[in-house]
Amino acid sequence: MPRRGTVASTSPSHEGRATRHASWLELFFDLVFVAAVAALATQLHADHSVRGLAVFAGLFIPVWWGWMGYTWYATGFDSDDPVFRLGLLGGMLAIAALSAGVAGAASGDSETFVIAYACLFYILSALYGRTWLQAPEARSLSARFAIGNAFGATLWLLSLTLAETVRPLVWSAAMLLLIATFVFAPWRSLSRPYDGEHVAERYGLFTIIVLGESIVVTVAGLEIGSSLSAAIVAVLGFTVAAAIWWLYFDLFRGMPIHGGFGARFVWAQGHLLIFAGIAAASVGVEFAIEAAVSGESLTLADRLPLAAGIAVYLLAMAAIRGATRRLDRVVALRLATAGTVLALGLAGSGLEPLSFVALVAALLVGEAAIELPRARR
Repeated sequence: MPRRGTVASTSPSHEGRATRHASWLELFFDLVFVAAVAALATQLHADHSVRGLAVFAGLFIPVWWGWMGYTWYATGFDSDDPVFRLGLLGGMLAIAALSAGVAGAASGDSETFVIAYACLFYILSALYGRTWLQAPEARSLSARFAIGNAFGATLWLLSLTLAETVRPLVWSAAMLLLIATFVFAPWRSLSRPYDGEHVAERYGLFTIIVLGESIVVTVAGLEIGSSLSAAIVAVLGFTVAAAIWWLYFDLFRGMPIHGGFGARFVWAQGHLLIFAGIAAASVGVEFAIEAAVSGESLTLADRLPLAAGIAVYLLAMAAIRGATRRLDRVVALRLATAGTVLALGLAGSGLEPLSFVALVAALLVGEAAIELPRARR
């Protein structure tokens, strides 16, 4: 056991170790991302045009990457001492400020968002610097992460010297640097201190966070005073969320250990589409409930968040299965269902909100009913 107050680096194999579960601090850390996801969903609700969907996706990536950076660090180097705890608590404050700045970043006032994001990764860089000092066996790994995260944070800050219209280009370059750091920092490293089962549990917990938006929408739709049609749409929205949950948690067995770098990369990064798709779908259900209350039809912009969200979720699930297991009928089924849902969203102009959500729910439940028994066999 590592001495308390020193950075712990877990062994590459993890054989003979008890399964590690999320700590209370990790669960507390996740709470602030509830606010971040809610802020992103609110922004998509305010602007769900094609541009609004692009802005939602563009802001979702850095928010999710912040969660992922801290999650992987805590998985490998959780010392559970005051310095580690203060580092994660500082990251929580940065994410809270980031959440408050989402609306500004989407509307041309990004200073709060940028400063908060830079602080988030400066703190993470400092944590890796501490690891460099206290864990010699992980020194090369931690040095690469510390330097890459610091440079990425600096690029975010430097974007403030430019006009708002140009800043997103610098943000993209900064994100590419942060992603490249994550990909190449472990390269040729003898120490790979990550517990695949623990990482899978952390990803599952973030899935629960984004599914929480669907529950909030369901509660709003069942609120006293809603129309019967809106209440039924809310129930169908919950059915969609339940099917998403069932498919994800009944079939995923954790990050692949022996599938090679490509399989692990697709598994880890493919979750971005899973998370963003679920969050967008919850906003789409909210539009359907609002349209049902007012007795209006859904426009294309109203239908796209739900249809595109479900399609993206299924595409990610298909890609992950194909990369980590094999290309089979389950992959084909997911792709076919994704295409059908997306086509329904694009061509369903004559559908009422209740009919549209009912068809989407039926497609997803039908896909699950076919897939789950086959997958178990």
